[in-house]
Amino acid sequence: MRQYAAPVLYVTIYTTQFLVTASMGVIFAYLADLQDRFGLSHWELGLVAAAGFIAGLAAQLLLSPLIDRGHHRFVVWLSLAAAVLGAYGFVFAESTWSLVTSRAFAGLAFGLFGLVARKALIGRDVSGSGAKVGGLLSCAVAGFISGPAIGAALSGISFEAPFLFTGTVMALLGPIAAVQISRSPIAAAVVDYSDLADLLRRPRVQAAICVHVGIWGLIGIFDATVDRYLTDIGVSSVELAVGLLIIGVPLMALPPYTGALAERLGGGRVAVPALLLFVPAVLLYGWIGGLLTFILVGLAEAVTESYGVMGAQVLVLEVTGAERAATGTGVLEAVGLTVASVAAFGGPPLYGLIGSRWLFGGWAAVCLVLALLAMWRMKTVEIPPKIVKVSH
Repeated sequence: MRQYAAPVLYVTIYTTQFLVTASMGVIFAYLADLQDRFGLSHWELGLVAAAGFIAGLAAQLLLSPLIDRGHHRFVVWLSLAAAVLGAYGFVFAESTWSLVTSRAFAGLAFGLFGLVARKALIGRDVSGSGAKVGGLLSCAVAGFISGPAIGAALSGISFEAPFLFTGTVMALLGPIAAVQISRSPIAAAVVDYSDLADLLRRPRVQAAICVHVGIWGLIGIFDATVDRYLTDIGVSSVELAVGLLIIGVPLMALPPYTGALAERLGGGRVAVPALLLFVPAVLLYGWIGGLLTFILVGLAEAVTESYGVMGAQVLVLEVTGAERAATGTGVLEAVGLTVASVAAFGGPPLYGLIGSRWLFGGWAAVCLVLALLAMWRMKTVEIPPKIVKVSH
């Protein structure tokens, strides 16, 4: 690849990642509107909301080995086609199943584009990947935060306007990223589905999974209960929106730096301490008394989360190398999505049953146990995997 192409690759990938996640984020501001507009029952609305996570999870597990085998061109075009179809689908949807299908396309795009983009950024050597992958996470978080704002800004025009906007912009800019990714050199290897099980047996991957389970479990609980919780303590919707924007800043700004630090010190030496520091922040979520304490606790949690997530990703890349980067990070993210989905499902009824202090305190205890498990797995001697490389 020519020297001037690298900055173009970064800009187009980061921009498209922002758009893909913003498209996913738009719908979160529209769930109640969807229910009223289409007369959806609660279970139908839940099905629409869950379809994106399920599609993303399936895509990561089933297609990540294809990326490592060198089929990144096919996967990137598939992900962008799914992103455009998912956005436009909400414009023309007329039934529950068309909404579910549109949401599934958006989830497919979300699950696949991040994997193939990460593979292209890493290239043929994981050196320097911490900052690159961190930048990708920053753009993803920025997209999620911006999605509801895009929806709110354009909803005055029409219900369909935000989806038309995101779909059209992705249709125009996405192919530029797809061409850049298709031309980028990657490390390809003979990878199949047995590699998924092999990676899950690796102690260092298990340590990274422990960190991800703790963080993504909190994300699932938080997303499903925060609106109800803060409303109960007197925080308005406008204050909540402001608070969420403020606590999202560390996750937008820090990942390139925390990723570089994890690469320099070692993923485990960043991820595991971060999970230990994550515990008191999770515990304090249960004792929020108003907007100010929500912001202070949220900022502390977001900082530790940025170290933990990037440390875990770098830890997995240390095991997989560039050759199995997509498969390894796909497994890690699939576990995270699964845990988040379960936590989101169980969070609201548990909040109503035991209250915020026991709910967040209980998950803080789980995170402490996971941190101790991660420390134990990090002490286990790692046997390097055998990788058959192929020219690409």
